Amino acid sequence: MKLLVLLSATLLPACASGTSAMVFSPRMLVAYRDLRLDTAADRAKLVRRVDRAAAAFCKAYDPMGPETRFDARLASGRHCPGAAAILLAQHMPANVRRAYRAGRRERNGSAMPAMIKPK
Repeated sequence: MKLLVLLSATLLPACASGTSAMVFSPRMLVAYRDLRLDTAADRAKLVRRVDRAAAAFCKAYDPMGPETRFDARLASGRHCPGAAAILLAQHMPANVRRAYRAGRRERNGSAMPAMIKPK
């Protein structure tokens, strides 16, 4: 199954302290292999999956955590979901990113109208 994975930017204090303990930061996972990205219904599913992954990431993201590099966009509860979705989209394969953007346009009602045939 194809997954998009984005780890938050972290510093690993375990490396500096010489301990072998790894510090795990929140990450976003979005499965897309089961989707037909050429259909509006599946593009809508992709958008919902990205939204859920971004919301879960923001819920788990601790900007004050000692292992986390501070990011003002992610630290803001208001802006975090949008910023996290953008970060995830930057790591998507081109065809998935195009489908995601089209799905967002369709959801927001700004999709290009179909050509009207003259009578």
